[in-house]
Amino acid sequence: MKRASLFFGAFSITFSAIAAVPPPSGAFDAIEWPASLRKAPSRSATFGELVIQFEKTTLAQVMSEASVGTIAHQGDAGDSVYWLCYSQPNAGALIWIISNGEMGGDNHAVTGVIAEQFKSARASIDCPALPVKLQPLSLAHDVWLGSTDVAIQQMLGMPSHQAGAWRAFDFQGRKQGECEGGYDVYNWLRTRSDKGRVNRIDAGQVTSC
Repeated sequence: MKRASLFFGAFSITFSAIAAVPPPSGAFDAIEWPASLRKAPSRSATFGELVIQFEKTTLAQVMSEASVGTIAHQGDAGDSVYWLCYSQPNAGALIWIISNGEMGGDNHAVTGVIAEQFKSARASIDCPALPVKLQPLSLAHDVWLGSTDVAIQQMLGMPSHQAGAWRAFDFQGRKQGECEGGYDVYNWLRTRSDKGRVNRIDAGQVTSC
């Protein structure tokens, strides 16, 4: 594994060119349905007292708060992605905090979070245990692993799309900006369930012209 270090303020950031635990692939190969939600399902993720705001909080800031972790990277151009990986052995879960290589900008702002339950989620060099101070974890409306499909639908309404165990809650809006007509904001929440309870969750936001 090749690593390169940069300095950010008073601490160093280590970038891993190839990591052992990359984020899992997306739930859907293509988004072929309209975004139906009237409000964004989640604009942030809460890790203990740390609020990770999508497109604002950076991976470096999260790593500084955690005092552990490695910013990893893979891919080029549109496939480029940076991330931090943490484990919750007691909860049987792995968590990826992600920055899209293009949309996250040079500061690697967080554009998404993925959490998934595993029977044997163990701490490792590439995916260390999440510090207690960054727990518990949740998205808006206290949605997280273990939430029920019924409760999520009561809070957010009908999903924009459903396929098998997956449900997609999508919002698309606009905000003022330098682009003609403003910026397009796409915010999403994707859940996969088993027996009515969420065992994987993907959430994030990107803004573009």
